[in-house]
Amino acid sequence: MSKILNVRLPNAAPSDYSPQQFDQLVRSLEQIVFQLNSTYTPQVESDQRQIEDWMTGTVGPDLRSTLEDRNSFANGLFYSEVNQTCTTINTATPIDWDVEAITKHIALDPTDSTKLAFQKSGRFLLAFSAELRSTSSSAKAMYFWPRINGTDVPGSTMVNVLDSNNMRKTVSRSAIFDVNKGDYLQAMWAVDTLTAYLEAVPATAFCPTAPSVVLSILGVQHEQ
Repeated sequence: MSKILNVRLPNAAPSDYSPQQFDQLVRSLEQIVFQLNSTYTPQVESDQRQIEDWMTGTVGPDLRSTLEDRNSFANGLFYSEVNQTCTTINTATPIDWDVEAITKHIALDPTDSTKLAFQKSGRFLLAFSAELRSTSSSAKAMYFWPRINGTDVPGSTMVNVLDSNNMRKTVSRSAIFDVNKGDYLQAMWAVDTLTAYLEAVPATAFCPTAPSVVLSILGVQHEQ
């Protein structure tokens, strides 16, 4: 219930009847009733609104998310079903995502499929995995790291070495990031020889395909 403004009632009437003072009392009571009718919020609705404000991290109906967004964390699942290669050695190359399996406030940039755009601020858990493949017997290093808004995340590189021909290796890493609404994320990689690549393994009679890269993103804290 909203606060009722202080309405001054007339002083106690004298012993003699005063129609004017009685009319003034009626007008004051009408004003109180009008304020009650125009500002009153039922208790059940008020309680529900407080719950929604707490869950969404916003205050008041104007700032609250839409009904479809309430109580939901941003999340996404992206992967690639094709092989990926670097064209030059020791050069940062963004990984391309060709499948959007799950998108909730996170989506591929429509003009650049290497960029994952965040539509909601918050703290996110990212889990990355890749299928590495070698086509030579020499040792070869493969580097992976995240980049946000075109800037490499400090201390985030993962290095793996393949040292035999036709060698396969699956690598993975998870980390937590704070991301703002409007930011975009890229997964970067590089190799020191072109005889290493990211392999998408086709399905067999007994198992489904293995994507060349997979990235799952889970929101763990709402924007405030």
